Amino acid sequence: MKGAATEQVGVLTIDRIAAGGDGVGRLGGLAVFVPRTAPGDVVQVAYRVQGRLGRGRVLQVITPSTQRVDARCAHYERDACGGCQLQHLDAATQQQARREIVRDTLARIGRREVPLPSLVSGAEWAYRTRLTVALRRRGSGWLAGLHRHDAGARLFSLEHCEIVHPLIDATWSALRSVVERAVVALPSGETLRLSLRLIASTAPAALEDAGRDGALHATAQHATAQHATALHATAPHATGLHAGAQIHVVVQGGEAWPEQMEWQQVAQQRAPAVTQVHWVPAADADVELMVPEGPEVAEAQAFAQAFAQVNAEVADAMHQHVLHTIGEMQARHVVDGYAGTGRLSRALVEHGATVVSVELDSEAVRTMEWQHEALSAEQAARWSIRAERMESAVAALRDLTADVVVLNPPRAGVHEDVTAWLEQHPGALRGVVYVSCNPATLARDLTRLPSWQVESVECFDMFPQTAHVESVCVLRRENR
Repeated sequence: MKGAATEQVGVLTIDRIAAGGDGVGRLGGLAVFVPRTAPGDVVQVAYRVQGRLGRGRVLQVITPSTQRVDARCAHYERDACGGCQLQHLDAATQQQARREIVRDTLARIGRREVPLPSLVSGAEWAYRTRLTVALRRRGSGWLAGLHRHDAGARLFSLEHCEIVHPLIDATWSALRSVVERAVVALPSGETLRLSLRLIASTAPAALEDAGRDGALHATAQHATAQHATALHATAPHATGLHAGAQIHVVVQGGEAWPEQMEWQQVAQQRAPAVTQVHWVPAADADVELMVPEGPEVAEAQAFAQAFAQVNAEVADAMHQHVLHTIGEMQARHVVDGYAGTGRLSRALVEHGATVVSVELDSEAVRTMEWQHEALSAEQAARWSIRAERMESAVAALRDLTADVVVLNPPRAGVHEDVTAWLEQHPGALRGVVYVSCNPATLARDLTRLPSWQVESVECFDMFPQTAHVESVCVLRRENR
């Protein structure tokens, strides 16, 4: 074979979908990764050798797979949109691929052989409660859109998005000209991010104790029927779909925005669903939670949860699965690591558990503190909140008696000090519930936990049309 810089041409059959969404086939002994291909495709590809792998692009589909479908979104093929990776596959093939990605990654990186996980799924389309577009200054206006999968530095102008909630899509259609034509000035700077986030009126999830021996079972109860139709929409053209829902706009980046109020007024005129516009300056551009000031705990909690849950339907199912799992362990003392806004912690406290929540994000901690203040004195005494990194907290937690530790880290996974703490933890610890949004870092972290066995892995289809998948891995101490 020639050097890595030389592009070659070959014909191969796609065998499977790899992590990231590329199809994989073989040319001789070389595994070649080819975007936008389906298992069973026979394709002619141009490819380059990069180390021990090949990276290719389709020149022509010689024999299309029976699992291939036409993409629903015009941007997918026309603009090579990088927001989705699997729109060209039917739903069953997508779901199978995401399950196999988790299983194969745990085996390849984590050296843990597990059965093919089950997968909890929901709506295939119109499920996302947040849309984030990139803005790049273009003359007196802006180019507003998403990145291409085949040229990550390039943007295309986004007209519609099929996987976001229809109210978000309609709002973006109304605001697109305001943004791109700079009808009112946006913050200074050459690049910005603009997020449209669906907020629905909801009561915090309530729990019903329907179990035996202290088992926890959760049933989400919502304040209004409108909440269910707003967040769990599956029919984009249904009437009454948007009742009770609102859109909050978050602009991130830039150093000054003197016309913020004028921009909000124009936005509300063009899209009445817009209720608030927040600005996060460039220095704070990594902030994800924007919790409004105010004494209403339920309102603040609902607001923060709306930011945390891109797919509310599947997120609720995963939340209930974690609660049920902890209940089956009969846990009375829980460490909730990377606790976010404290939804799980509060639910556990309300069912009698003693909980230590660890969370670094100051806005999320503030939301937990509001919830803490709303509890009874007896409940509040059983909930302590530590505003710090999990790896910093473990030193203070070494002597803590805990039945279960919950880990819900970002994509980077957990720090090695956390896994070392779990390895050294006394035998009273019954289990670890690891909620993962990245199979690769979950697998890596499992290599650091040799005394723990994988009891179960369940997948949650949070991001249909993409190669991303959430999973819940339950660990028990070996020989216990």
